[in-house]
Amino acid sequence: MKDATHALELLQHSRHDWMNRLQMIKGNLELENIDRAKEIIEEIIIEARQEAQLSLLGAPMLCEWLLTYNWKRRSNLCLKFELLNQGKIPHEMDSPIFSWLESTVGKIESMVPDRSGNELYLIFQVNEDSSSFIITLEYEGGPLSSLPAAVLAESEGPQLKWNDCSEDSFIVQTSFNWAENHDR
Repeated sequence: MKDATHALELLQHSRHDWMNRLQMIKGNLELENIDRAKEIIEEIIIEARQEAQLSLLGAPMLCEWLLTYNWKRRSNLCLKFELLNQGKIPHEMDSPIFSWLESTVGKIESMVPDRSGNELYLIFQVNEDSSSFIITLEYEGGPLSSLPAAVLAESEGPQLKWNDCSEDSFIVQTSFNWAENHDR
């Protein structure tokens, strides 16, 4: 029963999201903003392709969390993602990647100001040759309550490589290597 209720909730969120998008397209067509309606359709196509690519990653926990994060909005943070290439990660990597990312995003949520426009962009890349999954986190929005380098450095998990860090934006990259995990 619990699984059926959860599935129904997901479908309700999905239907609500699609209705909002259709209303945006319809409204722009009624206002004869054909170019904007086409842009919205193109954005939907790109997002659907990214979601399909994510679904093929082999990480169901991570996939469900990413696809439903903005529906379950608990904070003033909007999460977006992009996969730079197709690939698969080993099933046993799903839980550690999901746990680290959920914890890390939770810490970022606690630092964002109370306003809209705070975005965390996650960029994923599967490198099957070196058996790694590279994650880049890019934040842009209002001033954070703490320096992210200090807060995120405290977390357990993979090593972080900082590319940029200020009070209202940062870029940090990490990777999960599964060849190392098989050797343990």
